[in-house]
Amino acid sequence: MIKSEKGFTFIEAIISLNLLIIFCLMIVPSMSLFLQKKDQLTIRNSADDLLTDMVHLYFVNKEDFIEGLYKKNGKDFFIKLKSRNHSHSICVSWVDRDKEREICEKIIG
Repeated sequence: MIKSEKGFTFIEAIISLNLLIIFCLMIVPSMSLFLQKKDQLTIRNSADDLLTDMVHLYFVNKEDFIEGLYKKNGKDFFIKLKSRNHSHSICVSWVDRDKEREICEKIIG
């Protein structure tokens, strides 16, 4: 007679493997989306920092303020001064996943 052996049966192993596959299929897309959002927030924070620096530079010493291309944390940002209806804004724009994004700060004076 066969003694009672401890361990998984073939059916239990197949069921466990299927559950593991289902779990991985749910987690991998979620992690990918999470990492994309993290990258977007990192770029947005870099743009915010650059915009703050440019606004301070504009108010402290307008002669040192230069529009153009700036690189921060390996990403290219374009700084421009916009005028519209007697109001001025400093804007930072960048390309993220083939979409152009922009943030602006109104300046008075």
